[in-house]
Amino acid sequence: MGATRRRAGNGSNGRASQERSWRSRGSRYPKLKPGPGRSAEDVAAHQRGRLQAAMVELVAEDGYDAVTVAGLSHRAGVSKRDFYRHFRGKEECFLATYETIVRNSVRSILHASSAEEDWPERVRTGFQAFAEQIVRSPDAARLALVEVFAAGPEAIARMLRTHGLFEALVAKNFALAEGGTHLPPLVVKGIVAGGARTARARLLAGDAARLSLDGEELMEWALSFCDDAVMRLRTLPPPRRSLPPPAVEWEASLGDERALILAATARLAIRDGYGALTVPAIRAAAGVSRRTFDAHFSSVVEAFLATLDQLGTRTLTAALPPDANGDWGWSVHVTIASLCEQIAADAGLAKLGFLEVFSPGPEAMHWRASLIGRLARLLRRNAAPAQQMTEFAAEASIGAIWGVIHHYAATDRTAHLPRVAPTLSYLALAPAMGAPAAVDAIAAATAEPDAGLADATPPA
Repeated sequence: MGATRRRAGNGSNGRASQERSWRSRGSRYPKLKPGPGRSAEDVAAHQRGRLQAAMVELVAEDGYDAVTVAGLSHRAGVSKRDFYRHFRGKEECFLATYETIVRNSVRSILHASSAEEDWPERVRTGFQAFAEQIVRSPDAARLALVEVFAAGPEAIARMLRTHGLFEALVAKNFALAEGGTHLPPLVVKGIVAGGARTARARLLAGDAARLSLDGEELMEWALSFCDDAVMRLRTLPPPRRSLPPPAVEWEASLGDERALILAATARLAIRDGYGALTVPAIRAAAGVSRRTFDAHFSSVVEAFLATLDQLGTRTLTAALPPDANGDWGWSVHVTIASLCEQIAADAGLAKLGFLEVFSPGPEAMHWRASLIGRLARLLRRNAAPAQQMTEFAAEASIGAIWGVIHHYAATDRTAHLPRVAPTLSYLALAPAMGAPAAVDAIAAATAEPDAGLADATPPA
């Protein structure tokens, strides 16, 4: 998302604002000078800690894009020369700060949950510890959960790897349940992604304190997947569809100027990435004047987000079944299976919707949060009263599904998505129907000749 949270345009206004801020406020961290009993290593470690604390503060004030080495050095009370002794640049400083936040978070959750002997209390305490960390340190949480997407591909890759630490914690705690339920790794990945999504939504809304109330509901949502019925997903047959669905078309008639601009934006972003988008490039590809572009969009960011809106509408329309037969579970599963097939068949859809979507910055994060909210409302629509899950659970489930698909897109494995569609449907249906009924609904839909569903065993 592009550029607005507390900054505008391409980030230059934010950098100017931040520069005024750190010049007026100066360093707020006492220096640790060498002396008797203090080694050079102690001083260096103290400087690194101050620089990481400064990174958290400056990112919270104006976002990652606006952070500069000069601003970090000034806020931390460290010379630029010493900064470069510790880090090669602001990205390396950001990644080190991110790693510190994640390690501290995992350590805190592990300490809180391991203090409990009773299995339900271990699970409850773990989720509550996660929520309380965000409430206590919202700036650090924002860096790790929101701004990480603005820090570039390496930061996102680091995030995907560190999610494994939280997944190991969840898997370990759930395995301690009576009977020892061992959840499939993909379900665990979805639980972690759904929890991160709910926290991210609260941070974006400026309502981190609400997570204290969400902790219990987050735990209940996660526990809905803890059932041996999930293992039946592995027995479902492979996809039945032999022909992939058509890719989303980006052509537009000459008379529709807005559609021409959107089509050009999509083609350029798919070919060269969001970073290559400029107004002149879009205009040239669309064959429109600057006046025409300005009549429809105020910036590249706005044009790109409008492109994503159109992409989402077209994709979802193509995925919705023509007749749900009054069966909500069937409809949800067929929709998810169709979405998986579309993403697997269309590299452009996967790139725009799950990779380039993060490139513009905070505006795109808000767009993504809004989209997940809309999809959550769609998930709840048409459900029978007995199957009506809460708004919180619906958003957590959609966040879980989105997180798993993003993982497959980021690891270049979207071709395998149809095989995991039943697991994604389980993440959507189990909180509403209960695990056994959810698996029954998925199995019934999989048996349909045209359902196009897959087994849940993820590729190695």
